[in-house]
Amino acid sequence: MTDTAVQTGIGTGKQVAKAMSAKAVEDLAVIAADAKTAMTAAKEAFAAAEKEWFNVGHDDYTTADGRRLTTIRSTVRSIDGEIVKAGVGRGVWQRITQAVIDTKAFDVEADGGRIEAAVVEAATTVKDRKPSLKVN
Repeated sequence: MTDTAVQTGIGTGKQVAKAMSAKAVEDLAVIAADAKTAMTAAKEAFAAAEKEWFNVGHDDYTTADGRRLTTIRSTVRSIDGEIVKAGVGRGVWQRITQAVIDTKAFDVEADGGRIEAAVVEAATTVKDRKPSLKVN
């Protein structure tokens, strides 16, 4: 009978492990690269679908399989510090500012009547943020 057993020498196990490790690294690299490509394509597809969704005008919708789509809308408010500073006393200014105007403190002072409505209106700009779509 012929002996077909593979003879291994010292260090062969490390070489086999290294080769197996290289294969695993290659496989993982391919999976990661393919996933990144798929993610980029999915982001582009979602952006296009989201744009069309906003054109349709639905704010809430539930699909037949139970997934819910909700249009999220929000605004951003900016306050012109120079206008406010010119329109309030030093004490109010110190209470509502840090490095930037503390909007919560600003609202407290404005609601309390310590900042004139004309100053609030002149200093405040409210703009809509780009809507986003939430899918549960």
